[in-house]
Amino acid sequence: MSIKSNFILSVLLVFSFSIFAETIPYSQRMTNSQMSRSGSLSSWDYPDGLFVESILKVYAKYGGSTYYNYALNYAKATVNSTTGKIGSGYSFTAYTLDNVNPGMFLLDVYNRDGSSQFKIALDTLYKQLQKQPRTTDGGYWHKQTYPNQMWLDGLYMGTRYYAAYEKQFDNGLKYDDIVNQFVLIHSKTYDPEFQLNYHAWSATPTDANSFWANENDPFKGCSKEFWARGLGWYAAALVDVLEILPENYAKRQELLDILNQVAAGIKRWQDPVSGCWYQLLRYDSSMTSNGTPNYIEASASSMYTYALLKAIRLNLISNADYLPTATKAYQGLLDNFISQDSNGNLSLNRICRSAGLGPASNTSRDGTINYYLNGSDAGSIVSNDLKGVGPFIMASVEYETLNNSTATITLKKNSNSQYNVVSNKNNVRIQSPVNNISDVSIYNSNGIEINHWQGRDYSEVLIPLSNFRQGLYFFRINGYVLKRIINI
Repeated sequence: MSIKSNFILSVLLVFSFSIFAETIPYSQRMTNSQMSRSGSLSSWDYPDGLFVESILKVYAKYGGSTYYNYALNYAKATVNSTTGKIGSGYSFTAYTLDNVNPGMFLLDVYNRDGSSQFKIALDTLYKQLQKQPRTTDGGYWHKQTYPNQMWLDGLYMGTRYYAAYEKQFDNGLKYDDIVNQFVLIHSKTYDPEFQLNYHAWSATPTDANSFWANENDPFKGCSKEFWARGLGWYAAALVDVLEILPENYAKRQELLDILNQVAAGIKRWQDPVSGCWYQLLRYDSSMTSNGTPNYIEASASSMYTYALLKAIRLNLISNADYLPTATKAYQGLLDNFISQDSNGNLSLNRICRSAGLGPASNTSRDGTINYYLNGSDAGSIVSNDLKGVGPFIMASVEYETLNNSTATITLKKNSNSQYNVVSNKNNVRIQSPVNNISDVSIYNSNGIEINHWQGRDYSEVLIPLSNFRQGLYFFRINGYVLKRIINI
């Protein structure tokens, strides 16, 4: 976007939402903690891709080269610098939608870095989607090993990337196919009595790999229970794809209608005490299986919080109807799942390690209540699994965005080689005679970054001080820390 001289641009001045302005936002705290725990990532898989995608959302909001470099290094570790071949963890012919999900982070890196090998990798993922096996109705199989099965998870894993690629590289020519993926699975899995979607649907319920599916109506081909994280993937996918689709696109309303049905179900089944959601959505803790009680689960609760907050921000659902639900949910995440060690590192707890259905070689994954509470994978409750950490970070970014102060920064260009900072009781004025102000960070006296703004080559930035508490602040402009300290 070109900005002419003397044009006044209003943007949000980023504040962490906290009792004290000095507090680092939860999105950054969890990101910093998990980066330290995970170390360098090198395997192409959807949990790692999800986590790095969440890091890039933190970077987009707060800046910080450490965040972007972490994502760039992951891209370099998983994509060959010469051939663009995707490395460890990826198989084109496995035709698993899970393998497509890291394309979301890679697309973001490519748009910032522009390296040709990343574009080759992005094209590979798109080609996989074009060859991905489908049901006779046109729905993507979740994996080659799950023939004729659509899982709610797959709408997040594959269809989001499909939409993002179409928008950037194909002028949205296949948007109809993308919408039809949602319409098909919703028509098969949505139960209006409970206002929830079953975890998966098989177009061939008598197939040996679909032993978990209902063979008769109602809901023929569906799994038997409403698994929280499965619906979480689905809800997040709906919101992310609606963000991508143009507002004037004819079938956009079909997705909007589905989202509002899903949001209503999410709101209905929110636990009124904790503000979170149970592993098995339509039961509370009184439901037990072999002595194991149903429990509030962190990854799904984070996904619902993210989806609702983002949908509110994008005006996809009613603010009045859903904001109380979403804000209660975010507080519930902090109250029920977050712990802190002696070094200040955060952990996210009570995450379902994994859950799935079949295949025929694993009949224990049968989709029953007992499986989701006691299965060898679904019954394992862990901490800091990236399938929970990533959504928690994304939910935190949305919550912090919702609670930003609405102070404006006034920007203008002029033709006036040093930065000059002048302050009074009302504002701080940063000036550059050579028109090169493009990155401004504000730090408190403890060296903690509390605000960050990025623009394009301005000569003057005017920052109102009405939302600052009393204290010492200093500035970093384009990577240079100014000696000038402002005492508000």
